[in-house]
Order: sequence, then structure tokens, then C-alpha cells
Amino acid sequence: MTPADRASTEPAEETFRTSFPARTDALARARRAFADWLCPRADEEVATELEIVFSELAANAVDASPDDGDQVTGTAWCDGSDLVLDLANRADPTAAGGDGWDLEDPLRAGGRGLVIAEAFIDSMEVRLEPGQRLVVRCRRQLG
Repeated sequence: MTPADRASTEPAEETFRTSFPARTDALARARRAFADWLCPRADEEVATELEIVFSELAANAVDASPDDGDQVTGTAWCDGSDLVLDLANRADPTAAGGDGWDLEDPLRAGGRGLVIAEAFIDSMEVRLEPGQRLVVRCRRQLG
């Protein structure tokens, strides 16, 4: 059996993990890695929607990171028939955190990522962990 044959018959990793610099030029590679991991786990429509969720939340994490040398981390796994996705970045303790955004205003300058993500998921939780890590957790039923 060749290494290529072995790779195609071995089970895919159960947990997706990524870490990338908090820079916009790193987003496409992280998004593609998530899409490749997700492909065998979801039908095409759900996969496309979850790729949008990943993309929006990853872009938010990059944008909210205080320094482009920071790392954004992403983790995804299946919990029964649900997919759980966490994206995390170091939070800026001095930032307003979008408190001034009117999320109902379609003409606002920013802050649409969470609204877009919420359209494609079943639940979302945002929490600040020790060490100023901001974590956004999303859950979506796959079946």
C-alpha cells in the first residue's frame, strides 16, 4: 500500500485545529483547511453555510486582535449530530467591543460578521476567558 492509498483509507481527524496569525492574508488558508476537514461531515449546502460562518468569525477575530502578531485559533468537532466551532483571539481590554454598533442598522460600517454567522447556526456563545482570550462558540445541527 502506497502512502497515498493509506491516506485515502485512514479515517479523517475527528477534531479540526488551526492556528494562524491575526492577519487578513492568513484567512484564506485557514478557511480552506476548515472546508477540507468539513467536507466529509456535512452535505454541500450545510458545508457552504458553515464555511461562511468560519470565514466571518475568523475575519472578526483577526480584526479584533490587538496585534497582527497574535494568533487566532480555531477548533471544530462533532458532538452527536451537531458540529461545534470555536474561534478565539486575544482580546484588547481597552476596546469598546462593538458596544456602539447598532446591529439593526444595515448601513453601519462594521459588525455584520456575528449577524451573518447567526443566520446559519443554531446557537452562539461569546465569552472572555482568563488571559483575555475572546472565544466565540457556534453550534449547528448537521443532520
